[in-house]
Amino acid sequence: MTINDWWREHPEERYWMIAPSRGVVGDALSASKAQDERRFEWSHELVGYTEPGDTLFVWDRTLPVPGIAAWGRVLGPLGEETRDRRGDDLPHWRMPISDTLRLAAPITLPSLRRVGSEIVDVRDRVEALTDGPVYFPFIGSPETLAPAPAYLTKVPRDLVALLSSRFGFEFAL
Repeated sequence: MTINDWWREHPEERYWMIAPSRGVVGDALSASKAQDERRFEWSHELVGYTEPGDTLFVWDRTLPVPGIAAWGRVLGPLGEETRDRRGDDLPHWRMPISDTLRLAAPITLPSLRRVGSEIVDVRDRVEALTDGPVYFPFIGSPETLAPAPAYLTKVPRDLVALLSSRFGFEFAL
């Protein structure tokens, strides 16, 4: 089963994590689309899989201690736009999102590493159930856990439940 098959069979699994380079999301997810002459970027293509109502967690690398600092909702509809990138007009995905809301206390990287073995267990379970990449938001071992070097990643429901139970925020799971 591929991760795309998994999403179709588990529509309740509609959580994502974005890691914008400047810590600000803006009013939409925006990422360049794959083109023959450009390197394929899987985390950009994931924008095309988002749907209205999905929950979006925001990784803020600009904080003194980086972490998950905010959340919002995908509004839609998915569209396309052309953006200038270094003098070239390139096609981009564009998915409108709600304003993001700050968490009362960011879930920092040291905090995530304290429950790193549980996070890795979730990743291992998802990987065992799928063929191919799972686009998980964290890489590494429990001790070296770090955000995946990606614009957008998929957050499994079990990871949302784990983070909610350990760090005290609630979402409709």
